Parts: sequence; structure tokens; C-alpha cells
Amino acid sequence: MSGVTKQERSDSDKTRSVRFVPPHAWSLWRRPRGVVIYILAVDSAAAVITIALSAWLPVKPKQWLYFLILTACCVLYTEISRGIEKFREAARGVPHVDVNSVWMFAAVLLLPPGLTAIVVVTCYGYLWLRISRHVVHRQVFSTAATILATHVAYAVLALGTPFYKTPGSLSGFVVVVTAGLLYLAVNTLLITVAIISTTHEAGIRDALGAPGDYALEASTIALGIMLAWSLLAWPAVATLIVGITFALHRGSLTRQLREQARTDSKTGLLNLGGWTESARSEFERARRYGQPMAVLMLDLDHFKRINDRHGHLAGDDVLRAVATTIRTEVRAYDIVGRFGGEEFVVLLNDVTWLQVHEIAERIRRQIAALAVAVSSRSSRSGPVVIRDLSTSIGAALYPDHGSTLEELLHAADRAVYEAKAAGRDQVRLAGQSSAGVVPAS
Repeated sequence: MSGVTKQERSDSDKTRSVRFVPPHAWSLWRRPRGVVIYILAVDSAAAVITIALSAWLPVKPKQWLYFLILTACCVLYTEISRGIEKFREAARGVPHVDVNSVWMFAAVLLLPPGLTAIVVVTCYGYLWLRISRHVVHRQVFSTAATILATHVAYAVLALGTPFYKTPGSLSGFVVVVTAGLLYLAVNTLLITVAIISTTHEAGIRDALGAPGDYALEASTIALGIMLAWSLLAWPAVATLIVGITFALHRGSLTRQLREQARTDSKTGLLNLGGWTESARSEFERARRYGQPMAVLMLDLDHFKRINDRHGHLAGDDVLRAVATTIRTEVRAYDIVGRFGGEEFVVLLNDVTWLQVHEIAERIRRQIAALAVAVSSRSSRSGPVVIRDLSTSIGAALYPDHGSTLEELLHAADRAVYEAKAAGRDQVRLAGQSSAGVVPAS
């Protein structure tokens, strides 16, 4: 699993035309000191531990054959799946699931840590050469994080009897599954910390990814177990596993493109179509069970001034920061979307008027407390910090202010304009006689 930041995506585009970027020009050195130390520590730990384990654990003759087979599988599969992976690279979000876990976890089961590390380096190196061309330090970090994850998995396996010596053993199965889960957990943890540390665009929810991402990665680890077993017992089965991996890869692309079609590219929230689809389904469920729900409409005050003074790229940074704030302040099962321009919309499930008002006020206060560092076209001395943001929020409750989703949206939209007319930077509830008063329900 790996992630990408906005700056690194820009640097990655440059490396497509410039074959070598000297180390002193890497974007890594522009990161905060703590981030640089963390990344270099992970890289160094992977190298030192691998060297120590390589000197301690010798390679058996037959393991060289497994090494050659897994390395060849990695290289050949990268070539076969180039078209799919290029689409995934173009469409991806944060984080990015890596199907090469099939070959890498099989290596954990069959090879000593030194050879496993070489398999990981080959997979990531060839992927960089043929497809991704990300900035070097990010690819090195992803490689190092995966190598450390393989070492942790190997340590778990070393505590038990090798799985291929105990066919049908429940304890052997438990050890292998535990090693796979730790491999996934350690890799995810290292990458997630790096993503959160290096970009303000990604909150914890973004960095952790969706459950479907982990289901896919867990599937690739399971296929790695099957691949290792087939190489020991029936090598021809490995060709079937390659086919299954390819089918999983295509399926993940289909899901990713479907999600991309529902997602706003600037903020990562649902776009209007995606939000409406999800909200309509949730609305029908609430109506069926007689549960209350609410719609919040949010409009940033004087947002045009930011675009006019600092440029549209700075405005996009502000929109991303506001989107992250809204998503953080609502519950995991509430539905957040970008309505258009500087407007956002939230569907709140199973709430009372008091809860709606509390949530809306909390969002308003958190947006007002934001300090967003942006590159401004009006400043030549470096980034500027945009503060004192404000937003006008309108709210409408079902069934009090509408019997359909469209009626709720219209009621919340009218409340937004009433909030702006009353002085902006406030929450106005539909049907409210004066700002700041919560009607009884």
C-alpha cells in the first residue's frame, strides 16, 4: 500500500520527462524536519535489518529457484498489467493498494528475509521503471515500509513450524494468517503516518482508505499463501493464481473508476450526483422507518475574494481544508458532498433539532479557526496563511420542512440565504424566527 501527496504528484510528472532527479532536488527536503527524520529512519531500518538478517540466515539451494520464479512472476505480471496499472495511477486516491503483495508475501513464506527484500525491491523498482515514475524518495519509502512489514511477518513465522511441514495443521494455519495480518497492518501503519505527515489534504479517514481497499489487499495476501503452497506442491497452479490476480486487478480498476465518477476531484468529497444518489437511498430508508434526518447547506462567505486575491489554486487549497473539516466534524455514517463552487451539503441521519444545531455550530466554529497555508499569486516571499474564514449554514429537518429530499434541499438553501442576509457567519434553521434560536420539536 502506498500514498501520494499533491506536491509529489507534481514532482512525479516532472520525472516522466527528466530521467534522473538529483538527490538535493528531491521534494523530501522541503518537508518538516520531523517528517524527513521519520522517512529516513524507516529507510535506514529496512536496510540495516535486511543486511543483518541476510548475514544470519543463509540461502538454501532450492530457495534460489523459488526466488527466480517469484521475481519472474513480478516482472512478467507488471508487463501484463501495465494498461490497468496506468489507469489506476491516473485515477487513484489515497492510499493506493498494491497487488504485488501476491509475490511479496509468497516470498515471505518461501525465502529468507534477504531474498524476500530483493523480491520487494525488484517489484517496486520495475513498477517505477515501467509505470509510475514517482519521485525516487517516495518509491524508496514504499519499498522500505514493505520490507519492514515482510520482516515482521517472517518473525511471526519463525515462532512456529513452517506451514509446508505441517499440512492440515490448524496451528500452522493460524500462524500464517497472523503473519499476513501483521504484514498488512505494519505496512498500512507506516504508509498512513507518512501520508498524514506529508500532506494537509488527507485526514485520517482518507489516509486509511476504504474497507474495499483492505479487502483487496487481504485477497492478494491470501493468493500469496496459495502461490507459495502451489510452488511447493503443484507449480502449474501458479499460472491460475496469476489469472486470478489479473481478474482482481481489473475488478479494482472498475470499482475505482466508478468511485471516481462519484467523487469531486478537488475536495475528495462526493460530487453532486454521487451525493444525491447516496442521500436519496438514505432518505428512503429513513422515511420507511419513520426516522428524522436533516440536510445542512454550507456556503463559504466572500470566497470570491480569495480567488481574486490569491488565485484559484489557493482557493482549491481552502476548499480542501474546509472539506476535511466538515468530514471530521460529522459522524462516519453522515453523507458529505460538494454541492458546487464554494457550497457543501451534508445529510445527517437520525438527529434532533438540538443535535443538528450543535453539529452545524461546531462546523462553523472549526472553519472559522482554520489557518490554511497557500501559494498566493500576490506573494513572492513564499506561502501565505489564510485565516478568518466564515461560512453561512442553513439546515432543514425531515419531516418538519419537507417530505422529499428536494424539498429539504430547497428549505436548507433558503435558510442559507437568510443567514447571509442576517450578517453571514451563522447557522440558520429553516423556519427560524431569528438567528441563534433553536425551535422546539
